[in-house]
Amino acid sequence: MSTCIRTATGRVHVVTRGSAGPWIVLLHQTPRSWDEYALLLPHLAGYRAVVPDLPGYGRSDPAGENTIEAAAEAAVSVLDALGVDSAHLAGHHFGGLVAYHIAVSNPDRVASLALSSTPYIDADERERRRDAPPFNSVPPRPDGSHLAELWQRRRQYLAEPIDPGVITRYIRDVLAHPDPDRGHAAVAAYRSEDGLGKYRGPLLCLSSARDPRAFPHRDRILTAFPQARHVVLDEGDISSPETCPGAFAHVLMDFHRKEAAV
Repeated sequence: MSTCIRTATGRVHVVTRGSAGPWIVLLHQTPRSWDEYALLLPHLAGYRAVVPDLPGYGRSDPAGENTIEAAAEAAVSVLDALGVDSAHLAGHHFGGLVAYHIAVSNPDRVASLALSSTPYIDADERERRRDAPPFNSVPPRPDGSHLAELWQRRRQYLAEPIDPGVITRYIRDVLAHPDPDRGHAAVAAYRSEDGLGKYRGPLLCLSSARDPRAFPHRDRILTAFPQARHVVLDEGDISSPETCPGAFAHVLMDFHRKEAAV
């Protein structure tokens, strides 16, 4: 089911699936939208899934502030509107930081936390990202070559064989967003260290071996959370929820069964 929920910061578009079982909230990367998880949802039988377009993405209104905190507040407002007291959270890249912030600011609302390719943003990482070049933005050109450049740029972060639909959906979301690198600015300003020790529940760190943007930095978040269960998706890449949805879902459900009593 697709619906729009009014929150204090604007309308949030939400897709829900399932009518029974534990709640699970899936949070997408930037500049994607809810359908980053569309191929994953059929693998989550037995769950009630909530998949929002985070503020400023997909069909959701933009947030007043471009921060991880504002995105997390909107996601919690969605849970309030749906009457969800506690849910499993899973976030990928940008969505992982949003899930992280929900967990450290509202730990009683989180049954478990799964962080997929999620960065740990401390002082060193904020400095490293401070002058990083745009990742998603390419100036439009009359001959359309900017679209080919976007295609090839994204392609290098995807495992073979390439599913053209994955890149097509990414380019659609880039073109639909007025500032497709806005989310990276929010990530670069976040302070992960402020949340240390505030969430003590079940924690999964999921790494994608074929994601050259995130995989080399996985040890940073693992050092921050030595108690976390760590799983590497050998076939995973920058878009693991849609390039290997079955494996991604299997890891989540196995984690829930073994460490979150599902």
